[in-house]
Amino acid sequence: MEHHVYFAIVGFDHDPARLDVLLGQGADDYWREGDTYSDAFPDAQRRENRWILSSQLDERASHRDHFEKLLLKLQRLAPQLKNLPGDYRYGIGVSHYFFMDDPAFYLPDDIIEGFNALGFDVTFDQLGIDNGPGN
Repeated sequence: MEHHVYFAIVGFDHDPARLDVLLGQGADDYWREGDTYSDAFPDAQRRENRWILSSQLDERASHRDHFEKLLLKLQRLAPQLKNLPGDYRYGIGVSHYFFMDDPAFYLPDDIIEGFNALGFDVTFDQLGIDNGPGN
């Protein structure tokens, strides 16, 4: 399985690096409006600025470990998150790729409650792609 778990702030029109000072935490990655997605597709450009904080775990670490590590980082930032300007949008993004017929996704109550305490609702939406004939 491959995982990507991150917290992102969008909806601002300044250099994302300025949020490092506001939050007292350096980002793990930035996207700047107009940056290209990759050298392979130079015409595909980022449409907005984004400040990204990730679990920084290997993509093959368990989803529980990814969420737990990100939760610890966000708990340290709780006071600063409350001071973000009201027009900034932020939330947690997850990409979780399953390579099996019956995927399961589970997070323990303590992790979900930790995110809830920070003001994040935790919901799950799963997309399954059929590997049947013709697909």
